[in-house]
Amino acid sequence: MKSTEIKNNVQQLIDNISNEEFVFDLLVAYGISKTAVTRLKKGDYNLSKVDGELLYKKKIFFKTETSEKQPCQPIWQ
Repeated sequence: MKSTEIKNNVQQLIDNISNEEFVFDLLVAYGISKTAVTRLKKGDYNLSKVDGELLYKKKIFFKTETSEKQPCQPIWQ
């Protein structure tokens, strides 16, 4: 997959963002097959046993943050 394809895919993701599907849409945008993403959603490929975490071996670790606090502040404020 070329960098321009990835850029266009990520731009479409940003334009149509969905909190529930974000991480899965991001993986598809980077060229991961829809079959693999579907199995990841079902839990077949998710190596994390913790609720709210997603671990796809050698691809991505994603953790859902549920607190109201912002995890970091920009240094230029």
